[in-house]
Amino acid sequence: MNLLDMVKDQVSGSLISNASKFLGESESGVGKALDGIFPALMGKMIDKTDDGGGLDKLFDMAKGSDDSILDDIGGLFGGGAGNVAKLMNGGSGVLNLLLGNNTGGLIDKVAGFSGLKGSATSSLIKMAAPFLMSMVGRHIKNKALDAVGLGKWLGGQRGSVKSAMPGGLLSSLGAGFLGKGFDAITGLADNVGDAGKKVVGGAADVVTGAAGAVGDAGKKVVGGAADAVGAVGDAGKKVVGGAADLAGDVADVGKKAGGGLLKWLLPLVLILGGLGWWMSRGGSGTGIDVIDKAAEKTAEMAGDAAGAVGDAAGAVGDVAGDAVDAAAGALGSVFSTIDEAAKKTLDGITFAAGSAGSQMMDFIKGGFKGDGNFRFNNLTFDTGSAAISGETGAEVDNLAAILAAYPNVKVHVTGHTDNTGDAAKNMTLSQARANAVKGRLMGKGIAGTRITTKGMGDSDPAASNDTEEGRKQNRRIEVSIVK
Repeated sequence: MNLLDMVKDQVSGSLISNASKFLGESESGVGKALDGIFPALMGKMIDKTDDGGGLDKLFDMAKGSDDSILDDIGGLFGGGAGNVAKLMNGGSGVLNLLLGNNTGGLIDKVAGFSGLKGSATSSLIKMAAPFLMSMVGRHIKNKALDAVGLGKWLGGQRGSVKSAMPGGLLSSLGAGFLGKGFDAITGLADNVGDAGKKVVGGAADVVTGAAGAVGDAGKKVVGGAADAVGAVGDAGKKVVGGAADLAGDVADVGKKAGGGLLKWLLPLVLILGGLGWWMSRGGSGTGIDVIDKAAEKTAEMAGDAAGAVGDAAGAVGDVAGDAVDAAAGALGSVFSTIDEAAKKTLDGITFAAGSAGSQMMDFIKGGFKGDGNFRFNNLTFDTGSAAISGETGAEVDNLAAILAAYPNVKVHVTGHTDNTGDAAKNMTLSQARANAVKGRLMGKGIAGTRITTKGMGDSDPAASNDTEEGRKQNRRIEVSIVK
């Protein structure tokens, strides 16, 4: 069971909507921040599985958490600032357990990555932490786990957490920031066994492993190296630090290029390769001399490898950048024709935070980056009906004002329902609601030829249908720009 998927299905959508309004930040910025916050905090939970005392504390906190907050996030925020303050107070306790004195570092990195203000990022992390802890607590209760069972479950999430962590944020945090969940050296140790683990412990142990492969002469050299490192000699320290730095650097470039297995194995291969190069040339002298020269050759090899990987990463980045620019240009071109009179009317509209109109205006002002898909967040219908409820139709009217200002833009309206009731009736209802939106747009002067519709019923849920909050998210209307 993937914890991050559970969080995404049951928490993220509603938290983005409500937190963005509470903080006065854009939904896109809050969503981007949460994409980093949840994996980062979970990485620290995984780190606790290697610390018996830390795991027990994590288990006790999760088991005692109030998981009812997961079922009505909108109601929690709707209850006023006092409720949110209580939520954030609980988040401070979670952060203290997981991050200790390092919370400020994570806040700075997430703020820089997402574009949110530092104060908003700090509040958002405190809001998010209790939801993650409550999700873990609910799983503990549902599966009747003890602390050991929790540790095993969290340990099995390591791969999904690494995959979910945005590359840009992970690289800015550094290889060791998130502990064993993301540490390049530990990742090496996990994948290459005891020899790899000794890279972390000391260069002497790595050399010992290499000596086994090069024969008796190598073993004698290693004996001297081990003595030198055991005495905390300057050269030994240099190799330990250099090996760690090398592993981190190569892991970083490997990550950027989609390195996979290379990310974990390359540092050890380079270290052992450097030693083998020196031994093959009849190297002699003290253990420290051998280590120094092997390290020098290793650094040279690492430089060549990193350069090659860096070139590949640059090429991939160039292609991706060109693709993004081309997509933005294709979408932006339909906005190039402007009805100036309608544009003046549009300039006088104040869009509700998180509304489809607000999202589309952010899209326009942001250079048309993204997929051009927006969700009506303030539009509701009478129960079981396609009749738009009261004043909520203003969100559709505001969208009509944008379409009037940009007469070449065409849109596609998609209706969705939850899975309550008969699937065929849900399909019919979703189509009727999409048509109702089209009808209201046409009533505001938008040509019907510019609008297509489709009902999806309950076939494409945005969240889990197991909770009322999830079902509420699934009852939605989305509008996308026709490319």
